[in-house]
Amino acid sequence: MSAEKPRRLGRGLEALISSSSSGTTSTASDLQRISISRVRSNPFQPRRDFARTELAELEASLSASGLLQPITVRRRGDAYELIAGERRLRAATNLGWNEISAIVRDFDDQTMLVLALVENLQRSNLNAIEEARGYRRLIDDFKLTQQQVAEAVGKDRTTITNLLRILSLPDAVQRMVEQGLLTTGHARALLALEFPDAVAAIASEAVAKAMSVRDLEQRVRDAAGRPATGSSTKDRTKPSTRPTSDPAIRRIEDDLRRHFQTDVQVTLTGPSKGTVEISFYSSDDLDRILDLVLQEKRRDF
Repeated sequence: MSAEKPRRLGRGLEALISSSSSGTTSTASDLQRISISRVRSNPFQPRRDFARTELAELEASLSASGLLQPITVRRRGDAYELIAGERRLRAATNLGWNEISAIVRDFDDQTMLVLALVENLQRSNLNAIEEARGYRRLIDDFKLTQQQVAEAVGKDRTTITNLLRILSLPDAVQRMVEQGLLTTGHARALLALEFPDAVAAIASEAVAKAMSVRDLEQRVRDAAGRPATGSSTKDRTKPSTRPTSDPAIRRIEDDLRRHFQTDVQVTLTGPSKGTVEISFYSSDDLDRILDLVLQEKRRDF
């Protein structure tokens, strides 16, 4: 068996950390007990909302087992600025702790933003708008290319491109995505519409009618006057075979959607057979999905 391929996430962060820390590495002396009152929030934190249930679970864990992983901070005058561990810090504060274990490092602003993004992506998914805004800030404030952003956070460049496109949606629609009323798949489907008023109106309709991504795609095609790709009129009038409400199938779909970052639907056609449908919204999106599925076995088409 060949050696495990290194994750791009590690390589990207290693390059950023080493460049900002002048080649130094973390040592035991970096670990300190610091006063919670001296810790300031990370100004580059992309997450705006922290679920109360998640904090409650973390508080219970801290009460039972203590802090298993220190927070990470950088010095700012006589205080500290949080790099990673905001949920741990909030939970400890809610428990009335006065001190917390912290790794004290020196990082520049660029590394602060990348680390904040990566920590959230690894621990608790950002919504698509929060994630896209973080990437946009890396590009605008720190002059990174989309490829450099992709390497830093361990994603494909086409994934970054598609997420950034969501920021072109009207503000009202972006708020729907932030609030969880629309998924990333819904947002991508709406990108096919040209006029902002039409986008906002159809987005509101999708929320009101609880449309699936597939239903919204068809609604967008109808609004744009385009037929469904690869289907005849007869096919379009055929009743949907949207399959099962089986919770196990829904969990499989959710896992696949997170992996492919697009809409995925599993249809059962028998007791132990069926189909898996993966949606794509552009040639770049298809290219990204093919990379995920075929990996090193992919050929040039």
